[in-house]
Amino acid sequence: MGRLLKHPKLIFILLFFLIFNYGKSQTIKDSVSIEIDFSKKKRNVKSMSGFLHYDDIKALENSIIALKPKYWRIGWSYKSPKDIEYLRSFGVVPILVISDMYGYPGKKNNKEWAHPLHTDRLKTVITAEYNKFKNTVIYDIWNEPFHQGGFGDFDKEEYYQIFKKAHDIIRSLPGGKNAIITGPSFDHYDEREMEDFLSFCSKNNIRIDILCWHEWRDGISEESFSKDVKKLRNVILPKYPNLGIKKIVLNEIINQYSQFSPSEVLQVFKMLENNNIDGACKGCWGESDGVFNCNNTINGLLDKNGKPRSIWWAYKVYSQSINNRVVYSSNYSKISVFPSQDEKKQYIILNNNSGNKIVNAKINLKNLFSFYKKEINANVDIYEIPDTQEMHLENLVFKNKQKISVRKKSSIITLEEMKPKTVYYLTISK
Repeated sequence: MGRLLKHPKLIFILLFFLIFNYGKSQTIKDSVSIEIDFSKKKRNVKSMSGFLHYDDIKALENSIIALKPKYWRIGWSYKSPKDIEYLRSFGVVPILVISDMYGYPGKKNNKEWAHPLHTDRLKTVITAEYNKFKNTVIYDIWNEPFHQGGFGDFDKEEYYQIFKKAHDIIRSLPGGKNAIITGPSFDHYDEREMEDFLSFCSKNNIRIDILCWHEWRDGISEESFSKDVKKLRNVILPKYPNLGIKKIVLNEIINQYSQFSPSEVLQVFKMLENNNIDGACKGCWGESDGVFNCNNTINGLLDKNGKPRSIWWAYKVYSQSINNRVVYSSNYSKISVFPSQDEKKQYIILNNNSGNKIVNAKINLKNLFSFYKKEINANVDIYEIPDTQEMHLENLVFKNKQKISVRKKSSIITLEEMKPKTVYYLTISK
């Protein structure tokens, strides 16, 4: 710093750089408007709440009730066939990963490993698991077969034959014709690899009930994701009608950089919902202590002591919005909105996933009058879900309360400020 004092020009350049970058980081977005119509229910909303693995499923009962997961993908960490019954009692659809039960070579072409094509181990494992679960689970044949040495990193034809062998074993068992099989569980979406796999299955009379892959793109990549899914649905899949694909379930989502961020996760949910994906399971990653959260932390939604993080609260309010969602529109694509209502209240999740501070956002509530009728005013409670990363968050953070006039055409809520990368939760009541 002493040297800088002797060079005023350098000081000026440094100050200009700091002021310029501070201004950039504090960009303000104005004139954001959102319109919600409570008379128009959004149809066929599919939940993206789903998880991967666990240690003790019954210890997670409170979270299962609160988060309402649709799918739960399990393998090496499942403990008992009774766990499957337990999950199904909450409406959860279990996905059983056959390759997790089989075991992995640890490295490509490990000669000491019982290769699925050269031994009877695959038939032994599948028969044992099918006899336990019958058609109460979805059978996911092999996890990440390409590019991942730890899971096999098979050559293309090698994996195709493994998939066919497993498929044929399942279909040959009593009741196996009605089993639900999913694949290929690629570690990412690659159009050429996907079509190659589908073409092989079509030629070899393989029925895939649910198409799946692992999707690590975040909300920034919505355009490329939408382009891929649109082409898959409209161009590629119609070539292979005999495959019998009924759904697309992304059995691992949310990359390691977004895994604790409520705003990033909700933006991914918006991306998946907008593309009519049928369900998803959150992947598990290493945390700051080096331990992977494939355990009873629900893929990092809970801390090591079982306390909720902010991401848990984002899942909770999102899951509550599924059954009674209403339509919305917005003039700002970096905001995702999940509005819903029940017989008591209206609920609005507002997700500012941008890097901008939004000021004076206008939320136009249409057809609220039909719900309140004789009421002149309604109460609005505003909560915040900050991004606490790995720190626990005991509850939603109450920000303030407003009263709004209930009018026949529309009612207006104004939010003076929405912080960047922050989720807001509004409840409207009499």
